[in-house]
Amino acid sequence: MIDYRLLFRRAPTPMLVLDPDLMIVEASDAYLAATITRREDIVGRHIFDAFPDNPDDPEARGVEAIGASLQRVLRDHAPDVMPVQRYDVPQPGGGFATRYWAPLHAPLVNAHGDLEFIVQRPEDVTAFMLAETAGGELGRLTEELRQRIGQAEAEILARQQLQRQQHETMQVLADSLHTAVLGCDWLGLPVLCNDAARALTGGRLDGAPAEQWPQRLGLFDPAGNPLTEAGNPLVNTLHDRCVHDAEVVMRTPDAPARTFLMHAGPIEGRTDVVAVVAMNDVTALRRAARLQECELRTSKLLASAEPTDEVLVSVVQLVGSMIGWAATEVWIVDEVGPVLRRAACWDAGGRGGVCADGEPLPPGGGLPARAWQSNQPLWSTDPAEERAPLPAALAIPMSSGTDVRGVLVCYSETAEVPDDTRTAILTGIGAQLGGFLERRRGDSLAAELDRTRDEYAALVGHEVRTPLTSILSYTELLLDEPGLARDHRDMVQVMHRNVGILSIIVDKLLDVAGLRSGHLEIHRRPMDLVSVVHQAVDAARERTRRDVTIAVDAPATMPIQGDPERLGQVADELLNNALIWAPEHSTIGVRLAADAYAAVLDVANTGEPIPASEHRHLFDLLFRGGDVRHSGIPGSGLGLTLARAVVEQHGGTINVSDPAEPLTVFTVNLPTQPTADR
Repeated sequence: MIDYRLLFRRAPTPMLVLDPDLMIVEASDAYLAATITRREDIVGRHIFDAFPDNPDDPEARGVEAIGASLQRVLRDHAPDVMPVQRYDVPQPGGGFATRYWAPLHAPLVNAHGDLEFIVQRPEDVTAFMLAETAGGELGRLTEELRQRIGQAEAEILARQQLQRQQHETMQVLADSLHTAVLGCDWLGLPVLCNDAARALTGGRLDGAPAEQWPQRLGLFDPAGNPLTEAGNPLVNTLHDRCVHDAEVVMRTPDAPARTFLMHAGPIEGRTDVVAVVAMNDVTALRRAARLQECELRTSKLLASAEPTDEVLVSVVQLVGSMIGWAATEVWIVDEVGPVLRRAACWDAGGRGGVCADGEPLPPGGGLPARAWQSNQPLWSTDPAEERAPLPAALAIPMSSGTDVRGVLVCYSETAEVPDDTRTAILTGIGAQLGGFLERRRGDSLAAELDRTRDEYAALVGHEVRTPLTSILSYTELLLDEPGLARDHRDMVQVMHRNVGILSIIVDKLLDVAGLRSGHLEIHRRPMDLVSVVHQAVDAARERTRRDVTIAVDAPATMPIQGDPERLGQVADELLNNALIWAPEHSTIGVRLAADAYAAVLDVANTGEPIPASEHRHLFDLLFRGGDVRHSGIPGSGLGLTLARAVVEQHGGTINVSDPAEPLTVFTVNLPTQPTADR
């Protein structure tokens, strides 16, 4: 691991690093030696506080000249090469030492195009300038040298040396960055490549002009199209066009796809490096965003009412396409045998290598079976073992609690490094799939139970009705017998009454089963709901032998479309229920109201409130509350079920008030306009 701070400090070239406020951030050892300073004395100070003009020199203009150069760099984000400047430096013992400098100021721009630092590389030319001024031996040698090689050659040599030093400085700074930085000359050939770029490109760009870089690096746009010359950031930069936040995808045969944000721009005043491009790796950020979006869209798919098989097919395609897998599949645990059976498969390339083999997998049948048995996400990089012609795979158990309902398997075309982020997100998707399968299984079992219960009720009802009809007929014949003894007649009357009660229960059972299965028709016609309710109230008053008042609050008439016989059954059941629970000397309230859309029937009593735990079961078939069972109150648990079935067949609703309220109120809402049978 390279210590870049140590590398910068030990660099043989004097360098000073400033922030945009011109505060000193860092200095190389060579700079400290040239300026006769210590690092702790200057770092953190403003450059002109640390290095003011010499107060003893009235012609000193160092602060002004250096300041102007730094402002140009801040404004243009471009290097600035200054002519030789006299800029004396403070001495530790007091006074100033004469110094001449050839300063270079270079900006350091981040991946977003913002200037973060300015690097000052001051070349100490004091000896040369003093020799020129003094006219001594060194001055004479210099003059002889100029006479031999010519003034032009000397200037070229000085410029080449300056550019070499500038290039070395730029290379050192670029190597200190984690972002890949590449630079090219005016021909588009690579001449600058930092450590991060070398690790990214290898030797694929050696000798390649800028036009060939996308092909050699395998660069594509976000839609998956190869990067064209018009979309090549470096080519644009060579034409003096800056590029910011250009998103590209690098696809190579031996590695997963990576996403980069590219920033590129020209460099003014240079002949060696004329354009630079920075590649910032945002693969992890883009992948995390896609994973979160995939999880959200999966949740929406699982909330749909589509058949289970269609939902699973959509999910495997969504997971594969959004996250970039080569293939995805779902295996479901068989309800009978201890095997996995494939329920859905998606192959991005349509090769058929993954989806072709659909044989059941036993507990030892590869990666999906191992994830099923361990209930843990598993990565694999051994395709031969996992029966898939792809280099890597990830298997995610689809769990509901401790039970594994299936396994989601994702395959990759390239060698993969296990990724905690993908594993975590896909584990969440697997849990969603497990919960989805558990809910669908529960719904299926509940529907099957309802269907079986209705069929059983209808079967039992029909089987019981025939002997009851015979018994009822024979008891009626016996009662008509004039010579029947008194005690025998009493017993036959009891039999006749009880058989009648059983017949009523059987009829209710058959009605409920028929209504729930849709086999019992509702004969809808114009009717007056007030008249039907009054008939039910009169019948209830005749039946009851208790001191309970039934008070009716209703308009004169309430026309609706309905079956009067069936709605009469509803009113009878609600009144019977109220009479059972109403205390002595109390009043049962019956209220009817209507508007243009709905008719409302309320039946209220002041008896013991219904326990909150029993509220959601009140209308269930054969349900009887705990108080009813323990107090010996007669009942079959069919009345309220029948009432709800009739109301729902009319397109209405029935519910009961909250147990915290002082009255227990059953409310029926019926449409006043014609509506189709439900």
